[in-house]
Formats: sequence, structure tokens, C-alpha cells
Amino acid sequence: MKIPIGELISKADTEVLKLNHAASTLMQYRWAWYRFAVFCSEQEITEFTEETVAVYLQFLTTERTEGRFKEWKYKLLRKTVLVLQEVNETGTYQWKLSKHAGPNDELNGVFRPIQEHFEGWLTQQGLAQSTQELYATVGRRTLASWQGRDIPSPAALTGTDVTSALVSLAESYQPGSMRTVLTSVRVLCHFLEESHDCSGLVRAVPRIVSRRVRHVSVLPVEKVELLTNSPDPGKAVGRRDRAMLLLGARTGLRPVDIIALRLQDIDWRQGQITLVQHKTDVVLTLPLLADVGEAIAGYLLHDRPAGAHDDHVFLRAKAPHVALVPSNGLYDVSARAFTRSGISSQPDQGRGFRVLRSSLATRMLEDGTALPVISGALGHRGISSAKHYLSADEERMRGCCLDFTGIEPRRAMP
Repeated sequence: MKIPIGELISKADTEVLKLNHAASTLMQYRWAWYRFAVFCSEQEITEFTEETVAVYLQFLTTERTEGRFKEWKYKLLRKTVLVLQEVNETGTYQWKLSKHAGPNDELNGVFRPIQEHFEGWLTQQGLAQSTQELYATVGRRTLASWQGRDIPSPAALTGTDVTSALVSLAESYQPGSMRTVLTSVRVLCHFLEESHDCSGLVRAVPRIVSRRVRHVSVLPVEKVELLTNSPDPGKAVGRRDRAMLLLGARTGLRPVDIIALRLQDIDWRQGQITLVQHKTDVVLTLPLLADVGEAIAGYLLHDRPAGAHDDHVFLRAKAPHVALVPSNGLYDVSARAFTRSGISSQPDQGRGFRVLRSSLATRMLEDGTALPVISGALGHRGISSAKHYLSADEERMRGCCLDFTGIEPRRAMP
């Protein structure tokens, strides 16, 4: 069942209050739910679904693996999102019962051993932890679907059962995510054919899925300037935010890379920024443009907290003076800029840094910049990642339209 994020958090808060936890415990739950709400805002997720849980758990695992989350923080954030999941599914939260519950407990004696065997098999494949968790989650839901159809054993599975499971999964996942779901189900079917005397399952998983292409959000130059100049120049946090907005608008850097930018990544003599991208793990070198360099230098010289031991360029304005939280993704910074500048957001356009990124790419395209150059500047792995920006170039898209020459409609019969 889909439910707005805020509504579900409010409902979960009411249920947790019934357990008479200490005030400090309630504060921890509410803080963790706030972090989850911020994450969903940055990802432009408005409703709570199984897909939302999977994406968030994958994010938490990555943050813990890369050392950005301590173990206690990881456990708290993970537990509280599972509380939301239980409240969403049952309408209540039974702390004593769910404390020791495992993710496979809902599977019966037939499918639970299969899921546990599958998870062990995934570990042996040497896959990344986040990939293992994704495949395990989809596998668990697939097996639960078959369990609901009273399948007596893996040997009884057919291609029709695979199709039925995919239809069930499609009710919980967004169309754009079904490509990943198909891959996960295909891996499960391969495992079943290899280990449980099944046949014909992999062939039942389609290799092509329709993919919804989102409209590229683009702002004209004058509105981009309004956004970047909207932070309060009379406050240190305003000058910091302006430097980050300028950096995003002029370079197209992803917000996670702006957050991760370190002092040594800026070569002031050569006038360039060199960093390893978080998403692609590829080294990217960009020019340090004059207005961006001036804004960053002003922040470093006058506004960055003195005596801070953190080597990230942009730090929290309030103590502790450490790097900004990656889960925020700077959404709050850009959303405040949209509000202050009075720029209305179109449906599905969003208010995040990706609007600045797509606006830069579109302007480069309109100026005649070759697509490979745009792809390189934005740090894509390949040129195909930049092709969707073509749809925003309306003038050239009109030039691709064909007339009816050779396919003229026939005249109506008298």
C-alpha cells in the first residue's frame, strides 16, 4: 500500500508513543525519521513503497561500508525505517515481537530455506553488498508471491509462475525500476535452475522492458542567475550556499560530489578542480571559473569555521563543524533558493541540484557543444548517459520533424 511519507511518519509516531519509551528514545526515532524524510525529498520520493525501503537500505549500507556512518547510526536509521514498514503493512508496531524478527520470517518451510540458500549463493558470487541486498529483497518478494500461489516445491515452478510474480512485483515498483527488478528475478531463476532442479524459468523473464523517460528539467539563464544569487549575502551560511549553487550551476557537479569536495581537490594556481566522482569512481577535472573561484575563496577566507579539523571545503555552519550530511544531497539548499527566488517548479521538474545540472547541459547543447564533450564535462561513463538532454533542445528537435512527403494521406472517397 502506498502512503505519503509524512502521513506514515505521523502514524508511526503515534504507535511508538503507545510503547511508553523514554523521551530520549522517542527523540532518536524522530530524528531518524526526519533523516529518512530528507532522503526521500532529495530523491523526489513522495510515497512509501517497498522500493523506497530497498533504495534507502542500500544507501545506508553504502554509507556504512564507506565509513560515513558509524555502526550505531546505521542500526538506528535501519531500524526506524523498518518500523515505518511494519506500521505501513499492519497499522501498528509490536516492538517486542519485531525486535528479533528476521526479513525471511514470513516465508514458509518451503521457501525460507530457498531464500537463505539464495542469499548464501549471492555472497559466493563476489557481488557488492548493496547488490546482494537488492537481489535478496526482490528474491524474497518473488518467493513470497509463489508462496501465495501455494506452489508445493521449486520443481513445480513454471514460466507462468515467473510471469505471475513479475506482475505482482510491478504493483510495488515504479516503471523505471522494473529493469532492475527483471535483472534480480533473472538472477534468482538462474540460481533455481542451477541448484533446485528447475528448468525454463530464465527464459520466462523478459529481456526488454519499457522505460519511462522523465522530462529534462531546464531553466533559462536568467532564472539560474536568480537561483544562484538568492542566498542571503549578509550571512555566512548564505555565502556558503551561494558558492555551492554556483559550483553546481557552472560545472554541473552532482551534489554528492560538491559535499565530498576537499581542500586539496582545488588547484588555485592551475585554476582547476580535480576529484573522484562518487557515482562513477572516475577522476574528473574541471576548470575553476572566475565567479565560482571567487565565491569559494570568499567562503574559505571569511566564513568557513576557524579551527575546523575537517578538510572538506563546505562545512556545517553550526557545531560540530564537519562535512555536510550526504543523505541531504543539498536538497534543502536548492529548495530554499527556489523559494527565495520565486521560481515556480513545474510538475515533475523538481527543486534539486539536478535542475542546475540539466540546465547547464542543455545550454552547452544549444551553443553547439558536441555531445561527447558534454558527457565528459558532466562526468558520465559514456555518451549514452547524455543523450536524454537532446529532448530539451526544442529548436533542433523541430528540425528532425518529417513532413508527409511520400506518405500523403489518401483522399476520401466521394
